[in-house]
Amino acid sequence: MSGTRSVDELLTERIGLDPGSVGSSLVARGLEARMSALGLNDRNEYERHLSGSGEEFQALVEEVVVPESWFFRDDRPFTFLQDQARSKWLIDPSRPPLRVLSLPCAGGEEPYSIAIALREAGLPPTRFRVDAVDLSARSLARARQAIYGRNAFRGSDLAFRSRYFKEQNDRYELDASVRNAVRLIQGNILDSRLLANEPTYDIVFCRNLLIYFTEAARARAWENLLRLLAESGLLFLGHAERLETAGVRLTAIGDKGTFAYQRVATSPPHVATSLPSPVRLKAIEPPPRVKPTPPQISISSRPTADRARPIDAEVRPMSRTTPVPGPAIDNGSATSTLLDQAAERADQGRYDEAVGLCEQAIRESGASARAFFLLGMARQAAGDRNAAEASFQKAVYLDAQHDEALLALALLAQRRGDEASALGYRRRAERARARKGVG
Repeated sequence: MSGTRSVDELLTERIGLDPGSVGSSLVARGLEARMSALGLNDRNEYERHLSGSGEEFQALVEEVVVPESWFFRDDRPFTFLQDQARSKWLIDPSRPPLRVLSLPCAGGEEPYSIAIALREAGLPPTRFRVDAVDLSARSLARARQAIYGRNAFRGSDLAFRSRYFKEQNDRYELDASVRNAVRLIQGNILDSRLLANEPTYDIVFCRNLLIYFTEAARARAWENLLRLLAESGLLFLGHAERLETAGVRLTAIGDKGTFAYQRVATSPPHVATSLPSPVRLKAIEPPPRVKPTPPQISISSRPTADRARPIDAEVRPMSRTTPVPGPAIDNGSATSTLLDQAAERADQGRYDEAVGLCEQAIRESGASARAFFLLGMARQAAGDRNAAEASFQKAVYLDAQHDEALLALALLAQRRGDEASALGYRRRAERARARKGVG
């Protein structure tokens, strides 16, 4: 009929829904429920009414879009989120508060999980803010109420529930301190004006939404996601979603199962461009504001004169003969032998073997800052910067005063354009060296 759009056409046009992705029966049930509510028996009549009424379209959406979620659904992304929070925001109080966006937010399970994860990572409420967006007014109302049944808690580890929820009559009410950390917003990811006046977000969760969109709607959603995501920011997707529209602007990061992707800076600041030699594992080159010409240093040697160099002059590889101070774990000569062999393989350019030996040492004798630092150096020399960064972060976790790992992290952050993190790591390295009496 002229001027009248079908239900499927309107759902596709306005919210990007591919009716086939949710099944025709779900749309049919929603249509039947709304026609019954209005006392209508004729579909054509309902479609005429639907085309001219924004309120009725929203009511239909509430029937068709039936979100299902639970707290800490797929826990690996939340673990990786905590790692990012600790390594970038917790260590640098001068950094602006972490900004996280969660969409869609359903009944609040995901954004509240994010807020709880950040609290558990050690960030106080003043150091982060979570914005949660959903198309459904009904879902947002449930999120504001923040009272959940047992079905919202499905994981094996539910210790967090007793810390952040109050149980009453088999229902669980979320603590106000967590609710207050999340701002709930009604909006549509396809709207180019969505959050247009907000600063960009350091981290965006958009899981299990794009799979329900048509190809054209996914393209529009990608444009908005990238507009909202800060340079070098992280985007978490669902396991079934792909990056075909994002192209090279996003790169996978983190362990398998996190489904996290980092935005690649489009115009990164100038930084040192040379990498460690493919033949020997040399000292990492300085940030651009310092221009010394340090000698080539392998993992297996360290000149005594290097203590007189400025903090930004270089990141010196760990000596095999000088143990890392602090809580490093080194269970005897077997571990030291493996790490010595790893250093030798790296010096010879045999990086895969060096990585294997480091990993063997960690498996057999436990984690140590030295093992993870050597692992990071070998991975970086092999060109795997993401894996190198993760190793350096673990070294710093085990030994917070590991100035060499901190400086390595500073350079990696600077290379990807994250100046705030680079500055934070350099400051920590300076303090660590001051404590050790290194000039």
